[in-house]
Amino acid sequence: MIRLIAKKDFLLNLLSVRFIIGFVLCLVIIPFTVTVSVDDYLARVRIYEIEQKKADDGMKKARVWSAVRPVIVTRPEPLSIFSAGITNNAGNSVKIAFDACPLFPSGHISTRDNPLLNAFFSIDFSKVIAILISLIALVFAYDSITREREDGTMKLSLTGQVSRISFLSGKLAGLLLTLLPILLFCYLLACLIIVVNPGIALSAADWGGIALLFFSSAIYMLVFILLGMFISGIVKSSSSSIIVSLLCWIWFLFLTPNISTYLSQSIVKTPLYDNVQSVMHDYDKAFEEDYFAVWRRIRNEMGIKNLNFYNNRDGEDGLREITGGTRTAPLFLLRLYPEIIPLTLSNADKKWALQRNYLGELEKQQRLQQRIALLSPSELFRQITEAICSTGAGNFLKYMEQIRYYREGVIRYFTDNKLFASSLYFTPQPLEEYPAEEEIASLANEEERQARIAKNSWMYPCLDTSNVPVYRQQQPFSLPGALDGAFTRLAALFGLVVLLLAAMIASFMKYDVR
Repeated sequence: MIRLIAKKDFLLNLLSVRFIIGFVLCLVIIPFTVTVSVDDYLARVRIYEIEQKKADDGMKKARVWSAVRPVIVTRPEPLSIFSAGITNNAGNSVKIAFDACPLFPSGHISTRDNPLLNAFFSIDFSKVIAILISLIALVFAYDSITREREDGTMKLSLTGQVSRISFLSGKLAGLLLTLLPILLFCYLLACLIIVVNPGIALSAADWGGIALLFFSSAIYMLVFILLGMFISGIVKSSSSSIIVSLLCWIWFLFLTPNISTYLSQSIVKTPLYDNVQSVMHDYDKAFEEDYFAVWRRIRNEMGIKNLNFYNNRDGEDGLREITGGTRTAPLFLLRLYPEIIPLTLSNADKKWALQRNYLGELEKQQRLQQRIALLSPSELFRQITEAICSTGAGNFLKYMEQIRYYREGVIRYFTDNKLFASSLYFTPQPLEEYPAEEEIASLANEEERQARIAKNSWMYPCLDTSNVPVYRQQQPFSLPGALDGAFTRLAALFGLVVLLLAAMIASFMKYDVR
């Protein structure tokens, strides 16, 4: 009997206008969304390759250790095509610096040629599935019981040998037979667009991740099917059912996420980052005073009246590259840097203490927002897809923590190899090539003096940076890792299915079929 009810509902749904409309919507919206996501992913891959080459060249072409600052460029995740998460809102590179710990990435943020149009391209496949499939599920399920009551077929069925449980099971099976092919079609269409694009190569693990996404989407769809059937089982008319169903859809998909964000910001107050930067600026000013105090002390101890650099390139994070001139300048810097570097690292630690507290408050706010958002199945589904695709806030925070740990490894390498105390930290020119002040003074004319002190960086070889610690890019996607990250939320979504199923059965057992 269950099979007959399911078959009847399936055939009726298959021939209905809403099935055709739902199918056409998927046929139009899914290719557009996936094509946009694929183009965005390929653009990010091209940017990654360009910036990675620039970072590698910067390391290979450095002639002094003060210029060696590794740049980590984030490799785009292939599954970000399905769920972009926060990847489009974060920078794509982090420069390792000694004067500051990295809080967030900098560099390129995903934008289109016209940034004013970005809002129109901010949706991805998982968001479309969340909106489209939930709406289609409610549209098919809202009258699954009320229609039978209004047509009189429910009373006829239940007065026979059909139990209420069998009747519900048949209705549910019929809806699943109708909607699962639509969901499967969406995924097959998305995969087809990806497969025919030669610029994208998915691994076996990536395909496993897509299968896990499909499984999650099927459970998510089942939630809204059961929600529609539950509503249909507690109201008396289809018109009331569709109104309540649409209100629930709007509440779960559009209102709950915004309310959860507002509540989390209201409950957990975070300091303005401008205030944090202001205190950090005060720390930098104090460091600057200490820096010049050490500068003046060493200059006085060495009896230097006027300190001149012949060729000098300086910049942020202690960058200094000198060549030419007399031996006074490199000897001065050789004493300066071993004292300045500890002050630099100490100042960076003080600034990081402020940033860490700020980041901790942001994490509290984000965790609270996620907990409140769990009241919405669509938000639960979003968190699942981001966990599977490694594009969520949790993955991002772990990534930044790994980069900060890598920075400590780079500093350790410089310290263990005594690079801060080496002349190669600021000059590629060997110290013995620098003439003494007396030697220059003894030369007869200006041309001879210039010839003796004139040196340029390009005259010297680049450093061998092959032993500098290399950041190991995030591990390739693994299905067990993705499942582990999404398991708790998948279990919660499945628990919601069980809860709605129990509520639907309980309400229908008391339903007046007259």
